[in-house]
Amino acid sequence: MAKLADVLAAVDALGFDPARVKHVARRLSEAGKIPSGGPSRAPDLSEDDVLRLLMAVTTSPKLRQAETSVETYGALTPEGAHIADDAPDSIPRNAADAIAVEVEMARRGHVEARRSTIEFVRSWPEIVIESRDGSARFRQLGANAALWATGGHRTATTIPVAAVADILDALFG
Repeated sequence: MAKLADVLAAVDALGFDPARVKHVARRLSEAGKIPSGGPSRAPDLSEDDVLRLLMAVTTSPKLRQAETSVETYGALTPEGAHIADDAPDSIPRNAADAIAVEVEMARRGHVEARRSTIEFVRSWPEIVIESRDGSARFRQLGANAALWATGGHRTATTIPVAAVADILDALFG
């Protein structure tokens, strides 16, 4: 477990506005998406909590959207497909699980995982994990992953998986 202040300092390496990250963390805490401390006690965050915070910061253009974006983006499925309950365990069920697996592989030294990136699209709910072997695109259930969800610009934030893995290594060893 890591203290919120340590997480905020570590996430600062990604170049996000520290004040905004702190406000997003407060919104997630108030919504029950990450732990909220107690009186005179800072919250202890797990690795999954740090990943939820990063997801909220990268996908929420407005602070009030932070708590809903964690649910929406975390539940995205591969290519927008319905994953059957009896599908093999090697198929990621949602974007949150896929990101956690990719980051964990990078933390264990898997070279290809460390070279991959995670692209968080803010224009519509979409996450793309890019690696040398190809890409894994996560969209809302039933969405056509080959098409843009709406007209207009596609706005996204791309983060190297190695940077996230290094942050988690610094926080959790």
